[in-house]
Amino acid sequence: MSLLSKLRLVTVDVTGTLIAYKGQLGDYYCMAAKSAGMPCPDYKRMHEGFKAAYTEMTVRHPCFGHASNMPNIDWWKMCVKDSFIRVNTSCNLPKK
Repeated sequence: MSLLSKLRLVTVDVTGTLIAYKGQLGDYYCMAAKSAGMPCPDYKRMHEGFKAAYTEMTVRHPCFGHASNMPNIDWWKMCVKDSFIRVNTSCNLPKK
């Protein structure tokens, strides 16, 4: 069996390569929260909260959740919610 036939999943981090943004990611999380009428801490704290949440999620559920049989959309929802929790801001994501 060839290596290609064993391949089941490819994930690509496009941030900084295919997609670029100005500022830090925390800026965008705060802007999105504010546009949804939610409170947001300062941008720097949000960025630090995201980095910590992302790092923990990659350890607990590698490959964006694939290693835990978790859909990647659920992985990202958990990561975003944990980012807000880490900076003591409530984050009530809409239910499906």
